[in-house]
Amino acid sequence: MMNNPDRLDEKTTVVAAENCLSTVVDDETVILHQGDGVYYSVNEVGTLVWEQIQQPKSLDEVSEEIVSKYDVTHERCEQDVTEMLADMADENLVRFEE
Repeated sequence: MMNNPDRLDEKTTVVAAENCLSTVVDDETVILHQGDGVYYSVNEVGTLVWEQIQQPKSLDEVSEEIVSKYDVTHERCEQDVTEMLADMADENLVRFEE
């Protein structure tokens, strides 16, 4: 397992942590980390990312899904997704695999 976001690339696999519950409210997803009892929320694009990583996916696969639905370049999307997932990893909501 790898949790150093500086070493992430498009082939890095990411998956949601098992100890998280989530539900969609309006256009946002609310995520509960069961280990610390803290709630997190993500917007519409974050919801799409969260849905994608319920099963292991590469960063490239996640980015491609977003690019297919939103007007954003692949490079910008990959940068934003990597940043978001690194933040989520800091909160133990996701884990990375090589």
